[in-house]
Amino acid sequence: MTGAQSAFSTQPSTLILGLGNALRGDDGIGPSVIEWLNRQDLPPGVEPIDGGTSGLDIVSILMGRERAIIVDAANFGRAPGEWVRFTPDLVQLKENETTLSLHSAGFADALALGAALNVLPPTIVIYGVQPQSLDWSPQLSAEVQAAVAEVGQAILRELE
Repeated sequence: MTGAQSAFSTQPSTLILGLGNALRGDDGIGPSVIEWLNRQDLPPGVEPIDGGTSGLDIVSILMGRERAIIVDAANFGRAPGEWVRFTPDLVQLKENETTLSLHSAGFADALALGAALNVLPPTIVIYGVQPQSLDWSPQLSAEVQAAVAEVGQAILRELE
């Protein structure tokens, strides 16, 4: 076993990563879902992390995991608060553009780098939530706030 492998062998096998800036309105959906999940009884081997606006650091956070569930605001032309569960192979995340993920430069680039280095978890699931407002505000819109528990419950079902 190499040093890198042994360093990751003690961390939980499932990561739930909430991405977003909690000071930019609905962009804070990821951290809000993580906060909600931290109040739940999660199964062993699951680690919820508020990833904030991590860029390429996402690669090191994902390394050594068997499964990653990622929550982020995503602009896909739906009603505010609507959410979609998908996997990276079902969509093409655009690097250095903002057409799907509001952090696509960091998030898409991190996934591309992780794939090139062959260090991504075998299973990655993404929950994207349509934002209403991305203004400077420490609060989610009512529509996106309502999605916090919905997405959290969907993740709990996925963990079963």
